[in-house]
Amino acid sequence: MILSYQDIHSDVKVDCDVAVIGSGAGGAVVAKELAEMGHSVAVVEEGGYFTRKDFRCRPVESMLSMYRDSGQTFTLGRPICILPLGKTVGGTTTINSGTCLRIPPKVLKEWQENYGLKELNEEELGLFCERIERFLYVQPADPEVVGTNNLKFKEGADKLGYSAGFLPRNAKECDGSGLCTFCCPIDAKQSMNISYIPEASKLGATIYANCLAEKIVVENGRATGVLGHFVDPDSGRKAKSIQLGAKVVILAAGAIYTPYFLLKNKLATSSGQVGKHLRIHPCVGVAASFDEDVCCWDGIPQSTYVDEFFEEEGIMFEGATTPPEVQSNTLPYAGNKHAKLMSQFSKIALFGSMVSDTSEGSVRALPFSHRPIVLYNLNKNDIRRLQLSVVHLAEIWFATGAKRVYPMLATMAELTSPKQVEELKRFKLSGKDFTITAYHPMGTCRMGSDPTKSVVNVNCETWDVKRLFICDASVFPTSLGVNPQMTIMAIATRTAAHIDGVLARTNSTKEVIMNDDTV
Repeated sequence: MILSYQDIHSDVKVDCDVAVIGSGAGGAVVAKELAEMGHSVAVVEEGGYFTRKDFRCRPVESMLSMYRDSGQTFTLGRPICILPLGKTVGGTTTINSGTCLRIPPKVLKEWQENYGLKELNEEELGLFCERIERFLYVQPADPEVVGTNNLKFKEGADKLGYSAGFLPRNAKECDGSGLCTFCCPIDAKQSMNISYIPEASKLGATIYANCLAEKIVVENGRATGVLGHFVDPDSGRKAKSIQLGAKVVILAAGAIYTPYFLLKNKLATSSGQVGKHLRIHPCVGVAASFDEDVCCWDGIPQSTYVDEFFEEEGIMFEGATTPPEVQSNTLPYAGNKHAKLMSQFSKIALFGSMVSDTSEGSVRALPFSHRPIVLYNLNKNDIRRLQLSVVHLAEIWFATGAKRVYPMLATMAELTSPKQVEELKRFKLSGKDFTITAYHPMGTCRMGSDPTKSVVNVNCETWDVKRLFICDASVFPTSLGVNPQMTIMAIATRTAAHIDGVLARTNSTKEVIMNDDTV
C-alpha cells in the first residue's frame, strides 16, 4: 500500500518488524527484500509519490516537484557545485539516467585491504548484482535509440582508438524519449518507484509518502522506532504525526541527509566520522557544434561511455544531455550572442566527464539551519584531472568533425581548431574556472572494521546503536568512480539477508521465552 498526505486523516501509530527511512536505491531494495522474506515493513519518504500520469513532459515542472530544493542543492567551497538530489518516492533513481555499473574490482579490493571489509567479496556481490539486473531488465543501451549525439561521440572515440561502448541501463523497451532525468514518461526506466517500491507494496509493505522522519527512538542502546510527521506538499506545513514501533530501523536518506539526520539526533557519532569524507564525482561537460543537425535531446541522454582513462586517471566519460530549456544556462556567452548560439541548438552536441575524486568534503548540521550545510573544495589533483577531461573531450569532438568546441571554461569560451586544444593543455586552471555539477554523493557514514574510524560495520549496522542500519551511498569508504546505484542496491540486498537472520534469531529467542513462561 502506498499512502500520500491526502490519504492520511488521523495520526498513524503502527508496529512493524522493519522501519525504513527513505525509498531510493537502498531503502526501496531493502524494503522489498525483507517484505519478500515475510517481514512486516513500513517505509517513510519525505517526497511525494508520482506516476506517469503526473508527468507532462515539462522538465522544469519536474524539477520543481521531484528535485530537492527545485534542483538547486549545492556545495559551498571552491568552486560552488550544483548537486541535484531527488525528493520523491524512488529517491534520486526517479530522476537519474538509469546507468547500472557494478563496483570496479580495484575499488572493492581497496575497501577489503584498507578498510577491513574482507567479507565484501566480488563473488557474493556479483550474485546480488545478477539478481538485481534480472529484476530491473538491465541491458546495454539499444544503438537504435541512443541518438545521434551519443553515436557521434562514440565515433570520435573509435577513431582515436579509445575504449568505448554502450552503457548498461535499467530500462525495458526504451524509446529514447530523452527525459530520463525528469521522470520517464513511459515507465521504461525501472527506477525504484516503478520496480522495487510497487513490488514491496504487493508483498505487504506500507509506503508513507510526504512523510518526514524526525527522530529514531532508541531504548537500551537499540533502535526501536521512528517518529515523524506528514507534510503538506503544497504549503510545507506539518500535519498528522506518525509513530512506528520496529525491531529494526534502516536509515536510507542518502549521503547528504543520512549524516544530517544522525547529527541532528546525536546518534552514532562516537567515531567522529559522521558527515566526513564526502565524495561527489565532480563532473564537467563539453559541447560542440556541427554543420548538420545533431538534436542532442533526441535519444537516451546517457547511453554511451569512454573508459579509456578510468584505470590510470579515474576519469569516466558518459553521455550527459538535457532539453534546451535546461541546457541553455550551461552554454557560453550572454545576450544576443547567446541567443544566436541557442538558435543553432539543433546542431550542438554535448558529452560529460566524471572524476573519481580524491577531494573530500563534509556535511554539517548547524543549530540555526533547517537543512544540511555541504562543504567541498577541489584539490589540485582533481583540478588537473578535470582539465585533462576537457582536453580529451575536445579532442574526441574534433575527431568526429566538430566545427567548434565549447569547453565550458571561464577563461576560454570556444575552441575552433585542434591546435587550440594543445594550448589548453598548458593552461593553469583553478577550480573557479570550471562549471561543475555532481550527482553521486558518497562516503559520509563510511563502512569499516574499526569502530573508531567508521560509522557502520560490514553489515551496515551502526557501531553505536544496535539494530540501526544504514543502506545508501554514505557507507562507501571511498569514491566509487562509476554510477553508484547498482552498488547501493547490491549492498542493500546483502544487508537485507543479514537483517533477516537478525530477525529470525529475535523471533526464535521470543519463542523460547514464551515456552519457558508456560512451563
